[in-house]
Amino acid sequence: MKQLWSCSTTMRNPERAYHFLCTIAEMENREWTKSAQKELQIRLIKNRHYYPTKIDILPTKLKKAFYDLSHKLTLQEAADIFNAQNYQDAPMRGRTSFDPIEKMGLVALNDNKITITDTGKRFLDGNIEIGDVMLAYLLKFQYPNPLMQGFSDFNVKPFVCALRLIKCVNEFCEKNHQKAKGISKLEFGIYALSITDYKNIEKIAIELLSFRRKCEEIQVFSEREKFIKKYIDDYLKDFNNPQQNINEYTDNIIRCLRLTKYIYIRSGGYYVDLEPRRMTEINSILNDLSGKALPFSKEEYQTYIGNYNGYTLPFESINELKKIVQKIADEIIVLEKKLEKKISDFIIANNVETLKIQIEKLRKERLSLQNELLKYEYEEDFKITEATDSLKKIKTLGIKPSIALEKWSNIALNIIDDATLIKPNSPLGDDNEPTFTAPSKVPDIECYYNSFQAICEVTMLTGRNQWFNEGQPVMRHLRDFENNHATLPNYCLFIAPQIHQDTINTFWTAVKYEYEGKKQKIIPITISELIDLLEIIRNVKQKGMRITHTEMMTFYNCCVELDTIPNAIVWRKHIVSEIQNLKQKYA
Repeated sequence: MKQLWSCSTTMRNPERAYHFLCTIAEMENREWTKSAQKELQIRLIKNRHYYPTKIDILPTKLKKAFYDLSHKLTLQEAADIFNAQNYQDAPMRGRTSFDPIEKMGLVALNDNKITITDTGKRFLDGNIEIGDVMLAYLLKFQYPNPLMQGFSDFNVKPFVCALRLIKCVNEFCEKNHQKAKGISKLEFGIYALSITDYKNIEKIAIELLSFRRKCEEIQVFSEREKFIKKYIDDYLKDFNNPQQNINEYTDNIIRCLRLTKYIYIRSGGYYVDLEPRRMTEINSILNDLSGKALPFSKEEYQTYIGNYNGYTLPFESINELKKIVQKIADEIIVLEKKLEKKISDFIIANNVETLKIQIEKLRKERLSLQNELLKYEYEEDFKITEATDSLKKIKTLGIKPSIALEKWSNIALNIIDDATLIKPNSPLGDDNEPTFTAPSKVPDIECYYNSFQAICEVTMLTGRNQWFNEGQPVMRHLRDFENNHATLPNYCLFIAPQIHQDTINTFWTAVKYEYEGKKQKIIPITISELIDLLEIIRNVKQKGMRITHTEMMTFYNCCVELDTIPNAIVWRKHIVSEIQNLKQKYA
């Protein structure tokens, strides 16, 4: 049976792809034997980029070594952990980890030896980011291709055709005087994932709109659900397991597409649309690429997909780049007027490379202004309600909960006091919406005030894996931040749905005693307690008052003052009590 367009679970998390590539690079030029395949998976365990499921069966000493994140696992220890899993096909584990990195064009097997490609080297060196990698890959990825079996009757570049389908649907809607809003996630799963021939886009768009009309005509929810289920079974009868796969694959692929910054999510996370701020680029690509697959041998395809410049972006001409610069500059002027800032003067460059640099600088400036405007927008009472409501239903907002928590924690921090800058480190789309969570090497959010600085770390984890994944990294991020911003006091606000006791115990040690020789100031709170803080801010603003950052610093200091606190359990209760004290103070 045919397969829907899909991304692997490795590509679902771009950081995981980067870490896997780093580990593969340790074995560059090695022959890809079964022994090497097994060793790759062992090295992934050693580098803590892969976590086996059977940790509890390990001997006590080995289990302790695995859970102690300050301990660098040896290759032998990692091998012992791997072998204890008793995999039936041990080399297959390494092949599974290698496969998606190869398909992305980051590595290749030349004469059966591991080779880091041009794109892979640029990624490792930091010359390109994951969004650049994903765009370069998706523009070249096609069915059929020599690295995958089972797509011989396809003729499609799925990403290009998905863009074209959304554009075609929007054009049909505008022609019929209907609102152009992209396509729903359900429609994306049914139609974009099942395109097998680039020539059929217009026909598919017509079918999609017919399906949409029929769904809208059915008012009874249960009857609509029954219709949709039968429609999927009929329309995708030639595809494998469509009912389950369209749900699983759609979310994975949309996460990848968001990284290109060519699509954005609208209507509360329900619709997928083309990014209006990138229409010059999108139209240029769609004018250049039909979506037709090209003929390749395996060697030719590996070279093509592994060469970062294997496809030259058609809008990278002086005239097109100047149009992009002017459009972004116009948007910046609008933002500056809203913020009552001095209107920037700029001169458009006259060569391709300088224009590309200018575009990146202007986009960063636009994001900075959008984030600054955010602070003013959320002064209104109804906007605080939007923030508290979103935090209450963080798992049902139409985007990955971990991304949603970073977004709304950033907004909450902008609301709470008079910060000079709240800087999220998550990659952002042109709409200022996070496309993924912040990279693991930096704090989720950085906060700058006149009297102090802080970082904010968030997680949706609640079990013991919260301590395992967040304990040491949070303290390490804070220490790095402290070292780089030593002139003022530094704090860390840690936010999670619940705080696991092992996490509390770890932070208690750092706050009460030391982390790497020096005490830290970490305040762990739940999402509910963050909402309590926002409610306090609302009450204060309704009285015509405002809480300043110095007052928040006093609150933070009270939370980490542990002279009379005997243990970590009492500390958690103490933090809750300090929030109540703050509430009573401004009642």
